[in-house]
Amino acid sequence: MSGLSGWARIVTVGTIIAFFVVAFLGLVLSRAVSTNPGPQRSDQCELLATIADPQASVLEPQNTWSNFGYLVAGLFILYRSRTLLGAAVGLNLAFEFLLSSLYHAKLTDATQYADVAWIYVLLLSLIAYAIQSLLFSQWAVETGYPTFSAPVMIAAGIAVITVVIGVVMGLHKNDVFDSTWTTLVLAFLLFVLLGAGLVAAGIRGADAMSIVMPIVLVISVGIPTLFFKFSDGTSHHLFNWCCPKAVLQSHSGWHIVSAVLILVAYDFFASFAGDGRIFSFARPAQEFTVTSESV
Repeated sequence: MSGLSGWARIVTVGTIIAFFVVAFLGLVLSRAVSTNPGPQRSDQCELLATIADPQASVLEPQNTWSNFGYLVAGLFILYRSRTLLGAAVGLNLAFEFLLSSLYHAKLTDATQYADVAWIYVLLLSLIAYAIQSLLFSQWAVETGYPTFSAPVMIAAGIAVITVVIGVVMGLHKNDVFDSTWTTLVLAFLLFVLLGAGLVAAGIRGADAMSIVMPIVLVISVGIPTLFFKFSDGTSHHLFNWCCPKAVLQSHSGWHIVSAVLILVAYDFFASFAGDGRIFSFARPAQEFTVTSESV
């Protein structure tokens, strides 16, 4: 059973992306949401735009606009994925684009809670997609078309649960789920699933390149991601990249490379579910699956 294809998919995905762009224009770039005139920032060093323009509606321009990396990544996944949980990852990337942009534009406590919460939602949805792809690939295939079948409803329920859990964790980011450590723990779980996937690929007889390339991509993108993440702000941990007038802010670099890293992870797990790939556009790949049936 195949899902949306051709112009139907283009129009559907285009409408979703247009919605988030309009929301960005209406919420982020306008004064519809109030800004925090005296934010306390430990993770960002970008010079506030209000220093040059006291009426600026976007306080951290570079850290705000760099979130388009998440929207582009979400666009790729929404267009390529033929599974419900895969599409949920793409949709959550789009939400992270909007909520992270809103936080960096306004720097209020409420927008920060929303930003952090959706990072958790995004990572939880990717973990759910990874587990489904590795262990229940046939189930993933059966969610490729929006029906009220049991496989679709269960997957939809899991997608909703990841949102609920992520939001609850975000609400307790200061007392229980520290944003840095919680993000690292969730990323570590994905790393474990990646390792399990590589072992499974080897057992199933995947060629060497199919095993080596995910490792190369994760390392080549993961190292810069960690570098940018822990080199910004007054509380930096690796290097001191705290330069308010820098051409490239470390935090904006984190937005861009972390979006690419999500694409790399999605692409790898998609190989097991026969889902639409990002870095292999010829057809939905199934090199790690037991069967050869296509989505």
